[in-house]
Amino acid sequence: MGTQRGARKGIFVLFGIGLMLMLLVACTTAEETLPSTGGPVDGGQDGPAVVAPVETVLQALAEQRGRAFGAAAAFDVSGAARQGILVNGSGQITAVPDLAILNLGVQSLADTVAEAREQSAVAMGRVTEALKARNIEDRDIQTSHFNINPKYTSREVTRCPSPRDTAEREITQSSPPKVLALPSIEPGIEIAQSPAVEPSVEIARSQEKPECYKEREQVIIGYQVSNQLVIKLRDLDAADSVIDEVTSAGGDLIRFQGINFTIEDTEALRDQARAAAISDMMDKANQVATLTGVELGKLINISETGGQPRAQFDSLERVSFASAKAAPTPIMAGELEVTVTVQALYAIR
Repeated sequence: MGTQRGARKGIFVLFGIGLMLMLLVACTTAEETLPSTGGPVDGGQDGPAVVAPVETVLQALAEQRGRAFGAAAAFDVSGAARQGILVNGSGQITAVPDLAILNLGVQSLADTVAEAREQSAVAMGRVTEALKARNIEDRDIQTSHFNINPKYTSREVTRCPSPRDTAEREITQSSPPKVLALPSIEPGIEIAQSPAVEPSVEIARSQEKPECYKEREQVIIGYQVSNQLVIKLRDLDAADSVIDEVTSAGGDLIRFQGINFTIEDTEALRDQARAAAISDMMDKANQVATLTGVELGKLINISETGGQPRAQFDSLERVSFASAKAAPTPIMAGELEVTVTVQALYAIR
């Protein structure tokens, strides 16, 4: 007990010393920061400093607040300087595409995975042979999708549970087993022998009539293998012939997802569209300044979007072509448009 009291007393003493040190530091800081009306505050010979009255302190605080308000106002002024004339400009360049992208493949369905894969592999081999016969290089043929999945269908089935026999055993209370007294060597000792118990047992059996019901279930009807290609066709004049030949090679397993046209190198077209967009933007900025009676200042900010050719095409549907002996497939590339949009902010003088 004495040790614990001594420890508590030591803690209180340390706490008191810390509090006194905090008060001493606070008083010293206040004397250094508050203005005074006496002599020098650095311990000069004119005597101790005299603390200024409350009015002087309030005046100093007001001056500090005014300086802070002035800095905020200056910040607002700089923000206002960023406001000005915001305009957009757009430039469009039209060109003929030089590249066709074909999306096609084969799809097979069979009872087993091995059969479906074999059918798909044979059909895809004929397709790639037809492509290479058209001098399409390997670098322009890429596998984009390959998978093997089970194919399901839904059907309605009727289910009838098998008959069940339910039995209940009702064992009626029977007479307790009889103890047969057998002669023994020692008198007064009886040997209890358990005879065959013959309780009255009634077994009730009842046949439950099953109730049939219908439900739908999914069953596997086969396995589907799909193999898709992305092909770059550089000779656009041969697009229709390539499609017909590939369709003939793939037969009923061919699948065609579509065709689109693009421009392989659009750098020069983007430069032209950008120049047209900036010219359009500057014309709009000058017109806005003239109409509003202000003088256009320096350019503060500018940004650009776009630059990719917009493919305008009609995709072929996901259909399988039964024969290539019909009329040739018409393919028209049309034109593409490269658009660049710029946005600029001008200051107002």
